[in-house]
Amino acid sequence: MWEQVVGQDRAVSLLREAVARPGHSYLLAGPRGAGVEEAARCFAAALVATGSDDDRAWDLALRSRHPDVVEIDPPEHTIRVDHAKTIIEEAHRSPIEGAHKVIIVFDAERLHEAAANKLLKTLEEPPPTTYLVLVSAGADELLPTIRSRCQRIDFGPLRDETVRAALEASGIEPERAALLAGLAGGRIDRAKAFAGRLAPVRAAFVDAATSLDGSGGAVAEHADAIQAALAEAVAELEATQVGEGEELLAELEASGYPDRTANAMKKRLADRQKREHRRARTEALVEGITALESVYRDALAGPDAPLLNADRTLPHVPARSCDRALRACHAARDALGEFNPNEGLLIERLLLQLPGVAARASL
Repeated sequence: MWEQVVGQDRAVSLLREAVARPGHSYLLAGPRGAGVEEAARCFAAALVATGSDDDRAWDLALRSRHPDVVEIDPPEHTIRVDHAKTIIEEAHRSPIEGAHKVIIVFDAERLHEAAANKLLKTLEEPPPTTYLVLVSAGADELLPTIRSRCQRIDFGPLRDETVRAALEASGIEPERAALLAGLAGGRIDRAKAFAGRLAPVRAAFVDAATSLDGSGGAVAEHADAIQAALAEAVAELEATQVGEGEELLAELEASGYPDRTANAMKKRLADRQKREHRRARTEALVEGITALESVYRDALAGPDAPLLNADRTLPHVPARSCDRALRACHAARDALGEFNPNEGLLIERLLLQLPGVAARASL
């Protein structure tokens, strides 16, 4: 089970040792996509496994279905005081199936100061049956009083070779795995997304960079293609979420959990799916902009340098035009984070600022 956390041998070793004599609170710190979330679920599964039915406990915990593993991942940008109250209440409730309960707080850097302060006592002295695990890609943004109450385990960014090996193990052929690993920036989740639901998004953005001719008609055509690709990526997520909901209902019906437990598990799934859906389209757009930037970085590097987009034709773009395009991409990404702009207008404005490609050279 732990083998799904790849390239993090030291962190996994520390967590596996901790299972024998666990502390009360942990902070798992590392970049998103580096295996931190998977490690948190593995650690939780190991803590709640009773010994008599370990396989079932691991299966449920890894699929976010175990009643004694409570995942806190509210859809809002901030973890507020009312969320902190929920964490405290859950910490003081008895386990449902075994002797222990684990509460995982994802993206813990979102903790509002008041919420963080409210959690201090629980982090320092939780009930003896409860363990708390904070997961954060920005651990240094947490209050020092939060960090000091947790045993910290750090996860590093993954090397391209590690990502490539993981992709090949999942059935992706070596040449494509190498390409995706180079694009992923040390994130297995990003590499797998580019292999799946984000593949059309990357293609639409990269096609725009290598095909725009400076005309408004070309801009409109590529803007439509990009929005269609974004919609396709979100539609795939929505279909997956419907399946998750149906699967949970069937499992709850078979399990015979009390109504309070079943309703809490339904709500946690709904909250997680709401957050996933809210950020899915924005993240897809950000990943598309990142793919666009990679084209202009390849153009700046020239044909003799190793290319990120090795599967594409290298466009001839002057250095100043590349710089202008990269600035436009940076501005578009900033606008997404600060102003919640109209998506269609943002895409059209970005494409209008990109240079036309008059001639191309084959790789």
